[in-house]
Amino acid sequence: MVTEAPAEAAPGWFDRFYFNAHRGSEPPYLMVGAGVYPDKQLADGYVVVVTEHEQINLRVSTKAGQAGRIGPLSWEAVEPLRTWRVRLADNPSGLACDLTWTARTEPWLCRPVRLDGRDGESMSFDHAFQSGHHRGWLEVDGVRTEVAGWTGQRDRSRGRRPLTARQGLHLWVQAQLAEASIAFLFDLDRDNRPTLLDGAVLGTDGGQDPLVEVGHRLEFADTLDCLGGTLALRTRSGRRLELRVDPTRARGGFLAGAGYGGFHGHDHGRDLVEHDRWDLRDPELVPRKIGYPLTDRLARFEAVEDGRTEEGAGIFEFAHSRSPAYRYRPSDRAR
Repeated sequence: MVTEAPAEAAPGWFDRFYFNAHRGSEPPYLMVGAGVYPDKQLADGYVVVVTEHEQINLRVSTKAGQAGRIGPLSWEAVEPLRTWRVRLADNPSGLACDLTWTARTEPWLCRPVRLDGRDGESMSFDHAFQSGHHRGWLEVDGVRTEVAGWTGQRDRSRGRRPLTARQGLHLWVQAQLAEASIAFLFDLDRDNRPTLLDGAVLGTDGGQDPLVEVGHRLEFADTLDCLGGTLALRTRSGRRLELRVDPTRARGGFLAGAGYGGFHGHDHGRDLVEHDRWDLRDPELVPRKIGYPLTDRLARFEAVEDGRTEEGAGIFEFAHSRSPAYRYRPSDRAR
């Protein structure tokens, strides 16, 4: 990660990475990330583990600091675009890990994403994502689980991003199949018009087939939690896939616990380490009521193409606007 922003970068510019790790569509699953803010001489990060009934959150922050380390959290790009190692040493949260991620697809480099902030200021950031496998171990409350072959998506973004972009619905889909990752960003505005589609079917053979159209028929509860649905995908090569999403097999994945929505990019002093635990059986713990609605939910996927169905698993990221002026409507093109 960089230590100096580009000369033309505006204040608040960041360089951030994210990984998730899961074995199929059953918990536990892990999310880990960190970001640097060169103009502020700050760095912060997080580790989140979601179990069957609990979301455990660790947040760390420091001023300046050592490259590749924030308190107990450290990372290393062993081989650019191919291998990363992420470690979490002993800390008060009860979480620890030592994971090595190895790419299984080529990275997908998105076009620069431009969003308008609350005051009308336009901001942009670069985005890339890539599928891989993890090996190593994950420890929760002293119980160590060996990790071998767990799937994980790597995400990298740089630039500036507003806390709110006046979106209606935001999706980031990562469906991990045996020989491909279906990965894309998709946004609707508050009139349910598409404003962003960027992603592809990324093959383990190195192939990339960009997505050119997404139909959608999703269901949201009054709590704004997603109950699942269907995405109808068309690629540049002419492939048509129906992607069925079931994000109800686990709860949690609330990125508010990772510090999204107010923690990141702010000065918390030197070497802050804080943690908390959320009981996922709490009926009040829903996107409508927590501090930031963005949710990375472990999901089961079914990809249907030419009459064949393939099962997979991954992370289904969603955020339905809490504005009373917006309510999601399915598209006419969803099958």
